[in-house]
Amino acid sequence: MSEVNDPDDPLLVEAKTNFERMRSRLNAARIAYARNLPFDGRKVTYDDLRRIAEETIQANYELQRRRYGTVKLKLSAS
Repeated sequence: MSEVNDPDDPLLVEAKTNFERMRSRLNAARIAYARNLPFDGRKVTYDDLRRIAEETIQANYELQRRRYGTVKLKLSAS
């Protein structure tokens, strides 16, 4: 898949930054959930983890839309 939009486009850079931030947040939440540690000041439940995963997926979809013009790869939080 080649990028349709200019890689220096500010909206694309913003979408990449947001996706990387959400992916890091998801990884931290997964570790906190697995080790029963607090995350954002409270214990992580399965529902919290699923919500963060869905937010990360939405950030990924936005990145794909900015990069390719459409969503090329669908993801699931299951």
